[in-house]
Amino acid sequence: MRISRFRGTAAIGVMAVALTVMTACGGGVPTTGSQVSAGTKLVIAETVSPQTFDPIQSSQIATMYAWQLVYNGLVKVNGEGKVQPEIATDWTVSDDRLTYDFTLRSGAKFSDGSPLTADDVEFSFQRLLAEGLPYAKARFGSLASVTKVDETHVRFQLKTADAGFLLNLGSPFLIGSGIVSKAWAASHDLKTQVLGAGPFQVVSYAPNSQLVLKRNENYWDASAAPKYTDLQVKYMPDQAAQVAAVQAGQVDLIFPSAENALQLKNSKTVQISSVPGTNTVRLNINSSRAPFDNPDVRAAISLALDRDAIVKGAFLGEAVPSSQLPASTPWGLPLDQLENQTRDVNKAKQLLSAAGHPDGVDITLTHLAGYGTYLDRFADLVKTQLAEAGINVTIQAEQNPVWLDRQNKANYDILDNVYAFTGDPMSLLSPRPGRQGPTPPEVTALMAKAAQGDPAEYGANLQELMRLEDKLVFPDIAVAAPNAMIAYGPNVTSAAPDPTLARQFLTDVTVK
Repeated sequence: MRISRFRGTAAIGVMAVALTVMTACGGGVPTTGSQVSAGTKLVIAETVSPQTFDPIQSSQIATMYAWQLVYNGLVKVNGEGKVQPEIATDWTVSDDRLTYDFTLRSGAKFSDGSPLTADDVEFSFQRLLAEGLPYAKARFGSLASVTKVDETHVRFQLKTADAGFLLNLGSPFLIGSGIVSKAWAASHDLKTQVLGAGPFQVVSYAPNSQLVLKRNENYWDASAAPKYTDLQVKYMPDQAAQVAAVQAGQVDLIFPSAENALQLKNSKTVQISSVPGTNTVRLNINSSRAPFDNPDVRAAISLALDRDAIVKGAFLGEAVPSSQLPASTPWGLPLDQLENQTRDVNKAKQLLSAAGHPDGVDITLTHLAGYGTYLDRFADLVKTQLAEAGINVTIQAEQNPVWLDRQNKANYDILDNVYAFTGDPMSLLSPRPGRQGPTPPEVTALMAKAAQGDPAEYGANLQELMRLEDKLVFPDIAVAAPNAMIAYGPNVTSAAPDPTLARQFLTDVTVK
């Protein structure tokens, strides 16, 4: 059996995610980990508070933002799609790509100073396989077992070869891959109590109010440690209040909506930094219930959407029309190469009639209220545009807990959603278990072909899968990829956002 060994940075061949960073309206230059500023505290605002600190128990992007500050994984994927060491210093891969052996970093510790061991890695992934939310388990569907080899080595055994395995393991969103302490978990509730090996440690958390963190002085990578000692996250669902707070100096950094960015564009004290985004705004379609089990009905919904108008109206131009893989990823196909991505109201009406709905159809859009004003505008535009094709939409606005429950139980007709790019592009093409109807066998076959095939052909296989999913309009309808933006006040001397909107970039922010 031939073994491939990786040390330092492992390139995933053609799986590079080319993300071009652009700065507009001011903004600083990112600093290196060795540069330290004189400031000691950064205050940021987030719109949605985390629903859990347990890294195997949520599918919500906003919840993962908190995970990224306090946990580490074995490896991480950088902006170019390369897998780099984190808690693991190197790893070997068997010739059949079924066995991965990881060497753990000597001296790695949790934030309380306790050692991070092979037992903790084994425990974390066994716990994922046994107790993880289906969404988290799906990221590691090929994983059969994780076992401690000795004190410094852990073995991952796959059921089938998986070209995206390392990319999922290195996801910046840490879905199922954040390492937790086995000893800590024995006597603490990981939903509300946190011990990780990430760059920050939790001081206190007041739900829906604030999360107070401090720099983890036991962090294994001193050169990448935060440039300041204290981080305060204020949860402010009203984005207008966030804008007022950053202008008044009560908050140092926010993640503005497009209209907030316009408000702040000419500010003399607030700067805006923007990068092309990798997240996508979508409509989930519940194919487990009629009439959405008919691909013609799903196609009619997609064809009735005017993506250019949505970019202008919902995102005020701070986005691009997008299919499942956005243009900022290397394999995002032009929309004119996909048959159901360009608006055609007449064809939409014809498909509805052929599906047995010549007089149109009434449906309900389950809308995530309070997530962002752009999503509110998105829902309104979807309603208006679908009506022109005879699809009459009732918007049912739900707060986050109810919205999540409806999503996870497939208790909806259509549902607006935001998907994060999580390391492996397959995540943007994968059905969500339990959230819609059965996966068509031809989709399953192409997913297996991409995952089990030659990594050098991964991109081409994903594009083939994109074309099929567009034809079937399954598992969802991607509409737009918003830009990733931050706005920061005079207390911040340097900041640049991550294109994925992951929050690890906060360690590189410098303050006065």
